[in-house]
Amino acid sequence: MPPRSTTVANNDEPLDTTELAGGSKQTGVLFEADADTADGALAADITQFKKAEKRKLKLVWRNIILFGYLHLAALYGGYLFFAKAKWATVFFSIFLYSIGVLGITAGAHRLYAHRSYKAKWPLRVLLIIFNTVAFQDAAYHWARDHRVHHKFSETDADPHNATRGFFFSHV
Repeated sequence: MPPRSTTVANNDEPLDTTELAGGSKQTGVLFEADADTADGALAADITQFKKAEKRKLKLVWRNIILFGYLHLAALYGGYLFFAKAKWATVFFSIFLYSIGVLGITAGAHRLYAHRSYKAKWPLRVLLIIFNTVAFQDAAYHWARDHRVHHKFSETDADPHNATRGFFFSHV
């Protein structure tokens, strides 16, 4: 990792720094190491998961029912969208789609799963609300599953293991 700079690149003005315990300085800049987990998120020995025995498929009926309903409603919504919707409805649906995407990408994925930036409380609340529009479970569970996916990628511990099939990796 390159050393932390004490100047701003564009005009060489010194950053406001705060002395922390241990002699380090807080600069207000989020560095990659600041968001790391205790073990670097990849230090686990995953060989045991690659050699795991075959196990019986466990059906999660709550998810099956919710996803089934979601897709049936989407098909009906697609019909209504093209056959009977007014322009105001079309634009509103595009708006809802956009904030749902923002809730997943900027909220659950970048902010909560990867901790790639810091956000103040009002933005966090707004992104949680946007995340609910996407109907992809709670942001907490989404971030947890995504971290596990990166830590145990393509093993039986991966909740989206592509080696178990297309359907499993997307549901």
